[in-house]
Amino acid sequence: MKNYRCLLHILVGFLVLVFPTLSQSSKPPSRDITQSPHNLSASGGGGAHDIRSVKESRICIFCHTPHHATSVTPLWSREVSPLTIYVPYKSSTIKANPQQPMGASRLCLSCHDGTIALGHLAGGNVLDSSLQAFRNMPQENNPRKNANLGTDLSDDHPISFAYSYGMNPELNDPFTLKTKGIKLEQGEYLECTSCHDPHNNQYSNFLVRDVSVQHDALCTECHNKEGWSEADSTHRTGGNRFAGVSATVAADGCISCHLPHNAQKAEHLLRLSQVGAGEETNCYISCHREPPYTDIWSKFNGALYKHPVQAFSDIHASNETLPLNLNRKHVECVDCHNPHRAGWQGTPLGDSFAQVPPASIAPNVNGPLRGVRGVDMTGAATVAVARYEYEICYRCHAGASADQFISLSTQLPTRLFIAYDESDRFNPANPSFHPVTADRRGNGRSLLTQYQSKMFRVYCNDCHDSHGSNEPHMLRAQNGDTFPAITTTYPLCYRCHDEFFLMNTSSSAALHRSHVLEHIKKAPCSACHDPHGIPTLVGANSTNAGHLINFDKLYAGSTLQAGTAYNSGTRSCLINGTCHTGTQPYPGY
Repeated sequence: MKNYRCLLHILVGFLVLVFPTLSQSSKPPSRDITQSPHNLSASGGGGAHDIRSVKESRICIFCHTPHHATSVTPLWSREVSPLTIYVPYKSSTIKANPQQPMGASRLCLSCHDGTIALGHLAGGNVLDSSLQAFRNMPQENNPRKNANLGTDLSDDHPISFAYSYGMNPELNDPFTLKTKGIKLEQGEYLECTSCHDPHNNQYSNFLVRDVSVQHDALCTECHNKEGWSEADSTHRTGGNRFAGVSATVAADGCISCHLPHNAQKAEHLLRLSQVGAGEETNCYISCHREPPYTDIWSKFNGALYKHPVQAFSDIHASNETLPLNLNRKHVECVDCHNPHRAGWQGTPLGDSFAQVPPASIAPNVNGPLRGVRGVDMTGAATVAVARYEYEICYRCHAGASADQFISLSTQLPTRLFIAYDESDRFNPANPSFHPVTADRRGNGRSLLTQYQSKMFRVYCNDCHDSHGSNEPHMLRAQNGDTFPAITTTYPLCYRCHDEFFLMNTSSSAALHRSHVLEHIKKAPCSACHDPHGIPTLVGANSTNAGHLINFDKLYAGSTLQAGTAYNSGTRSCLINGTCHTGTQPYPGY
């Protein structure tokens, strides 16, 4: 041991002679520790603030000592903070179990937790009082280069856990990691030294992989996210639509949304522009708010009717029970989009001229909706990967809580048959329904000619803009529902249905024409028709639920009785209230 210590002294002295006044602030990254920021001696320096001693010439002494080493590990010269002070990373979905820092991580934190001055060694020895703790130094603006991690490690990549890749199929196996230069301590534990080599700064930030070109190259050595390698994975490749920004997105990859250290939102290490904001802010940082990308932010913040993503924070969990119960109702971007699997195939939804083929056909999901959990048409069973668009909508709009939640709204009509559970309303067993969960019935004669032979299914998004709209119920076009009607045209319905067919002078169009165009008290479509469908729960009265007839009781009368208001066989109605009075069937105005 004495010979070893003598050699160490000789080596340190030699390094001081060779590099007496080397300043790292102007040097490129190097494999040589003497030319890295970890050389805190008078010959060193480097990093944003050029940290160096004003009097200590020895280099290794700041971490290692040939004499009087601590018991933490051989030749370790520094004090370490008590293990009780650290806050490990946590999330609702993490499969690992991060502990208080162990092994090499604990040694790194003897400087990088910011509590112990860099010039202070164990046993009260002070090498240089001018070298303060990181927390007392000016902080680097770039969180990826900020050396002060603090004692709250919840906003840093988890450390000190067994790398149990068998529990997570989206992690690469340890052998693959080893071939990439990523080491697990004791062959099992992920520590700071899995990503950083404290003696080698050739790749900057002491990283073990070159990330100068592909900034997430180290992330993807461990993380093998399902769908990330898809050719149209726009969050990985940047896509080919916007040349001005695509290259930047492709180079950043994971770093576009996540930060390994000092993340502004701890859970999932999200890179937010506003501390404490909801997850959706992560989407707005540089993409979905400003040109050339689609300005989703303006819809969520400016539209009169929208999914209120800003109203929820820290409630969504990717493994939450579906459909959501009343106490867990929320909506976030990631409820409908999986950022790791999303692509641009089949966009716009249902458009025959997809920007990335093949085109999406109702009710199938397209690229932006790929990889999202959903609820099947029964409204009860969870689907691990939604196949159909409505399965994603059913996350909230199906199940018993859908009735409880939606019924709280004051904007919805009070119909003869009341149900807001869409799995009931779109049930293929119903007498009538818009063809969301099953093909339409009949020959489609009321449709526009171009749709009669091919529109057998529709998307929820054909009628609703899920991001937001200035029309009630987030409708894509005007569809007035006041009575008497202010207008006699209904652009939303007429996107698919042939206005001339519905309003011509033939006997088959008499009911529509008389109600919508001819009477003084003109009726809107919604006064008589329930656009989603009539649920099977009305039992024996379901035979009277043809043609989507489900009267709005505000106009048709509060004393309507199921089974007597409309006869689907004779197409006649018997209702009291604002429109028909007395006991005479139509036309009885």
